[in-house]
Amino acid sequence: MMKANAAREANEIKLDIDYGPRMFTDAKARADEIDELSRTSSLEPLWVNDCDAGWRPGVTVVIPSYRGADRIGTCLQSLLDQDLDARSFEVVLVINGVDDGTLGIAQAFSQNYPEHSLRILFQSQPSAGAARNLGIAAAAFEYLTFVDDDDYVGPSFLSGLIKVASQSCVAISPIVNVQPDGVEDSDSPLNAQILSRSTSKFKLIEASSIIGFNACKLFPTAALSTVRYVDELQSGEDVCFMAAVATQNDFDALVSTKDRAGAYFRTLRDESISRQPLTYNFAIEQRLAVIRVLESQRSWDGSANDNLLSTLIRSQAGFTRRYLDEHPEEREEIIASVDEFEVKDFPWSLLNKGIAKDLVVSYCFAPYSDTSATVASKAIVERGLIVDVIHNNMGKVRRKDANLGTIAGRLIDKTVEIDAPPSFAGWKQISEFVSKGISVADRQDAIAGGYRTLYSRVLWPGSHFLAALFKLRHSTVRWTAEFSDPLSHDVMGLKRAGDLERDDMFEVFNRGVLSRGFAAPKTDSLFIWCEFITYVLADEIIFTNENQLAYMLSHISDRKLRRHVAEKAVVRVHPTPPARSYELLPSDYPLSNSVINIGYFGAFYENRGLMEVLTALVNSPSEVRKRTRLHVFTNKAEELALTVQRLGLTGVVKSQGYRPYLEFLNLVTRFDVLLVNDVERAGELQINPFLPSKYSDYLGAGRPIWGVVDEGSPLSGKPLEYKSAVGNGVEAVAVLNRIHTDWAPNL
Repeated sequence: MMKANAAREANEIKLDIDYGPRMFTDAKARADEIDELSRTSSLEPLWVNDCDAGWRPGVTVVIPSYRGADRIGTCLQSLLDQDLDARSFEVVLVINGVDDGTLGIAQAFSQNYPEHSLRILFQSQPSAGAARNLGIAAAAFEYLTFVDDDDYVGPSFLSGLIKVASQSCVAISPIVNVQPDGVEDSDSPLNAQILSRSTSKFKLIEASSIIGFNACKLFPTAALSTVRYVDELQSGEDVCFMAAVATQNDFDALVSTKDRAGAYFRTLRDESISRQPLTYNFAIEQRLAVIRVLESQRSWDGSANDNLLSTLIRSQAGFTRRYLDEHPEEREEIIASVDEFEVKDFPWSLLNKGIAKDLVVSYCFAPYSDTSATVASKAIVERGLIVDVIHNNMGKVRRKDANLGTIAGRLIDKTVEIDAPPSFAGWKQISEFVSKGISVADRQDAIAGGYRTLYSRVLWPGSHFLAALFKLRHSTVRWTAEFSDPLSHDVMGLKRAGDLERDDMFEVFNRGVLSRGFAAPKTDSLFIWCEFITYVLADEIIFTNENQLAYMLSHISDRKLRRHVAEKAVVRVHPTPPARSYELLPSDYPLSNSVINIGYFGAFYENRGLMEVLTALVNSPSEVRKRTRLHVFTNKAEELALTVQRLGLTGVVKSQGYRPYLEFLNLVTRFDVLLVNDVERAGELQINPFLPSKYSDYLGAGRPIWGVVDEGSPLSGKPLEYKSAVGNGVEAVAVLNRIHTDWAPNL
């Protein structure tokens, strides 16, 4: 049986003493006793219910005790004084480590209360987690609760819990803190949260403050028996255990009572976790060990379970923040410890609190899934400054991906979300973002004592408009503005549609640029105005490639302004994500080892697709086609699937939707070849100003890259293992043959 097998894992120890009611002296004795309890019982059940086979109706109370002789008496007395029928519960006392007299006290209780089941186990390893694991393995009843040996419970504690518990509902009791001098405090924040939930059922995973410790909860034993306390943790094993139980079961929860008689009384000793001195070992190393275990349970999908674990991790990191407050000189050592423990998503904002001297405005930013957001995050990493970030609420137009925060999280102090209607080309909505955003930016600037630098990035125009207004109001800040692509003209080379209104906000910008000695554009295009105010006011302007710089300069008719822009222009390709980002979210996307796997990730436009590659697959030798799998992750997966079917490439080309960004980063490391393509230039584009951002992501994967390029484009000048021309199916066939020659011998 599962319980018997678990019991056999306990440490074996030989003792030559008769331990009264039942002291298990070795692993076999424990296993035999548990097996016997599973099969027979001398007591008639008081009620019949749907308990799991092998457990009797009632409650097992597990008490781990380490050197508890000075306090175990009060604990046991409170349990043996319960108003629940003695036949309906048992107390399993696990003496944890060397016995200091606890055994004799427990024997005396057993002799004085023969009607009660007081079972005594011995765990030689001095570990509370190991002791609780043994207690769970030995449990005879269908429900289980933990009581620490320095705590005690009210006389209706068990009866109150068992009344409201079920196999799908965890029962919660009030918890009263007891000071070392015996003074009881029922008004603690924790008890207030418990009592505030006493009117109706709630989801257990929604109550992180209640989950993070062992006390005052009654669980189905079956649920606890599938989880183990991590023995190696010096503290916090209760947080990890309870988190695992909560996330592996869809439990409701219900508070049993508001009465003192049904409460759990928690004694606050100097040795209690909440009163531990903030040593480096306790506040940093032990907390990071707990965070690492909690993080290993994460699903990284933004679910309620994942949010619970993130909340518990942040709570553990709070100790780290308190330690840093007392020892600010150890900041770098703490950061090194976080890296040493390989924590993937540490709550860095707690360590960065109050130290940002630089501001980032990114209209779309994490956690919203958008290329603009991810590139801005990568830019923060590349700049290496701890920053405050202001962004907009993009919930109506972009889905959330909470994991995106891990890219630049270690360099962010405060992130402020502005609640304005999201819009790419709506002046009214952009103006609302700017109006609300400038109030936040001014306030944060005052708190920071004046920002040194300002960084903003566009494709979304709202970023530069807010940054420009901040620059007008804080002239000493150094503003770096980035254009990811040409703004006033689209991917076809046509002017973007969208006008501003010549309202009060427009007049602020108009006066600002006129005061710099430049003639204002006569157009009402908000995109041209966004470029113009940035050209005039920014101290540094970043372009992603030389073609983009030349293309955008060519649209500036004012020669004075054109020289002004050229003097402060910097060409910087899209940053490659930090190496750790490729390992954060492992992908389980299946890839066969018996074929050559080519991966493509990107959106299809009117002038960017994969028709030349698909045509090449149709015209390739059958052996090449049979050995090749093209996996396409795109915004038009269904449309592509129909094309694939029509071309007879079903099974050769796999059409897929987008993957979350961090999963994408991990997935690209697994392909044999990565495919990236240029837009096909239309007549309006004399030069190609676009460099696909996927290229920089591919670089970090370390895999061979096949570029389908427009001659003279930024991509065509990059290092590429394989290259063919946009629209040229013959060259694509040649590349497929080369790939087959290079990779087929490895299959």
